[in-house]
Amino acid sequence: MKRVFVTGGSGFIGTNLVESLTADSIEVVNFDDRPSRNSKLEPFRREGNILDAASLQNSMQEFRPDFVVHLAARCDLDGKTLEDYRDNTDGVRNVIEAVQRSPSVERVVFASSRYVHRNEERPARDDEYSPFTMYGRSKAEGEKIVRASGLAVPWIIVRPTSIWGPWFDKPYKNFFDAIRKGYYVHPRGEAIYKTYGFVGNVVHQIRAFSRSPLELTNGRTLYVADYQPIEVRSMAESIRSCFGAPQVREVPLSLMKLMARAGDVLSKSGFPNPPLTSFRLNNLRAQMVYDINDTRHVVGELPFTEEEGISRTVQWMMGS
Repeated sequence: MKRVFVTGGSGFIGTNLVESLTADSIEVVNFDDRPSRNSKLEPFRREGNILDAASLQNSMQEFRPDFVVHLAARCDLDGKTLEDYRDNTDGVRNVIEAVQRSPSVERVVFASSRYVHRNEERPARDDEYSPFTMYGRSKAEGEKIVRASGLAVPWIIVRPTSIWGPWFDKPYKNFFDAIRKGYYVHPRGEAIYKTYGFVGNVVHQIRAFSRSPLELTNGRTLYVADYQPIEVRSMAESIRSCFGAPQVREVPLSLMKLMARAGDVLSKSGFPNPPLTSFRLNNLRAQMVYDINDTRHVVGELPFTEEEGISRTVQWMMGS
């Protein structure tokens, strides 16, 4: 891996990926129409939108990358129709065509999402879907487009779970902020396990796919996240300790449901981002554990522990 072309390198995972690559003196182009979250990385950005097929092709052919990481996407849950998420469908088609027209490319990573199926379901096959949001549906369509493309260049689809760390935004930055300010409350007595991922480990995994044996990755779909699930209450306590914040409170579930219903009313009344809604409470309480063993077999051990990730994230938040 000598020359890496990243779409969406101004986003959360993209910013961390571009930081990591440039720190190792690897040549990088970030193809994005938004400024980087880290202003120091602006020299590596090439203005462009993945829906502009000609601009994307020209930029990729001029740079002559050997590795392409496609991260650009619309990731919010506000869209009402599949057309609202053209970045995740037509954008994928444009990246595939650009790769096909760029003979230098040796491997491609396409980023999808865990939202292609419901939390409580674990499909037996990669091409089984049960999206519960229009965003998830668009990501499922994007995966189908990749699989049907006949792309000759080796490719892999990665599904990030719930990723956190420096340069993140809502909802997980909100989680850290709530703990920092003493607002976070946890359902009393509930142990909630989730497969989350520190962004430094996810970047490590993506980079590893550039050099892993093709028989382990080509044409596959792998989740990227930390290997061990976190327990939410325990993670909240570690974050609290790093911030020196007030104690995390546990409250009865019945009270949290009342708070959530009040948040629902505020949301319907136009109040932006109420602290708790029924949707958020259900997401908080849902057990979300994925089998990451296939990724572990390909990548090996990860560079950061949960505690190290929390410490780095808190330091970034304190300094930003």
